[in-house]
Amino acid sequence: MILVLTTACRVESSTTIEPNVPDTSTEIQDTPEPVIETSVPAETLPSIEMTTSPLETASPNCLGDEISPIGQSIADDYESATYEQVMTWFCNGAEFEDILVALETEEQTGTSADEMLKMLADGFTWDEIWQVIGLTD
Repeated sequence: MILVLTTACRVESSTTIEPNVPDTSTEIQDTPEPVIETSVPAETLPSIEMTTSPLETASPNCLGDEISPIGQSIADDYESATYEQVMTWFCNGAEFEDILVALETEEQTGTSADEMLKMLADGFTWDEIWQVIGLTD
């Protein structure tokens, strides 16, 4: 190993660089690419259908073998949710704060936290969700 490093250190460079001397032998001029703008009639564009995927797609161990103290605390505070369920929601993109709000709302209304978290993932706000489930006017 030492022999290889010694040999590698002895390799001399054949390129010399003179300080403060600009190299003008290969000047490259930057020319902007032309921009071509076109407009496509809306009727020729493909239609995009919005679909939602099921919320429970990731396994509840996105943190590996580490137990999340926040996830465990939430599961301990709410009888309707297990640690695995809380972590499944979290691993699928729900924030712990939203999980707490969903579980608290579930206790008040009977609407499942899973259903509300799916609505949240579909783009609803909490105000809209509460209106849909009848918690607010």
